[in-house]
Amino acid sequence: MLILAAVAIFLISVSAYSLIQQNKQIDQFTAASPMPLTPPVIEGKEAELNDLHARLQRFRDALISRPEEKTSIELTVADLNYALATMTPLQDYKPYFSIKEIRDGAIIADHTRPMNGMPGSGEKRYLNAEVELKPVLAEKMLVFQVATLTVPGKNVPREFIAQIPPYRLGLDMQKDAVLGPVLEKLTAMEAKAGKLILRRIPGEVSKATVSDQQVDSAFMRILRVLVCGFLIIAGLGIFFSLRAKAKKERAAGIPS
Repeated sequence: MLILAAVAIFLISVSAYSLIQQNKQIDQFTAASPMPLTPPVIEGKEAELNDLHARLQRFRDALISRPEEKTSIELTVADLNYALATMTPLQDYKPYFSIKEIRDGAIIADHTRPMNGMPGSGEKRYLNAEVELKPVLAEKMLVFQVATLTVPGKNVPREFIAQIPPYRLGLDMQKDAVLGPVLEKLTAMEAKAGKLILRRIPGEVSKATVSDQQVDSAFMRILRVLVCGFLIIAGLGIFFSLRAKAKKERAAGIPS
């Protein structure tokens, strides 16, 4: 029993120590308050907004009504920020992103991400960074994978970046009467210098996939350690109990 208790204390101590150390590391590149993001000015921009919505509507009409034809739309930095500011399906992302630049293969944005502090503390932390997003069309979703995070004067470990899940637009939109058919018929999304391109080319097939297994949080790793530790302790407990029972039976002369 002393051995079992010592193993249990060791496992709990190691898990708690790992959690505390990770929290200290995260504190080094996060802040107690979110970074203020400059929203796009939409007052007096009715012409630009109307043009964006008209181009999106023409693109949708072409996707639906002319499936045998190639069609595409090019969105600029201003278009993406206007979309974040005004489109209902993107409202959950509006407080956290401000698009700065579109490069070959990447979108650069100012980004603030709320995070939980130590479990049970109720503390909130914010990851305020410049983020590089890799756009991918995968499984009928517009997916933006986090490639790099830059926090001025701080080092964000690659292991931490690898745990951040991709942003997936479309998971809740696939059954939407307006947006569902668009996601169904798109064949590619790619970033070129200054523009994000959405297109449909008949016969083109996107092979990209994005799985929830890309996300492997520290909490889940610690939970797995505790579960494994519990199973080991339980197994040892059963083993020693059966061994003690067998000794008692032999001492009493009871045949096994």
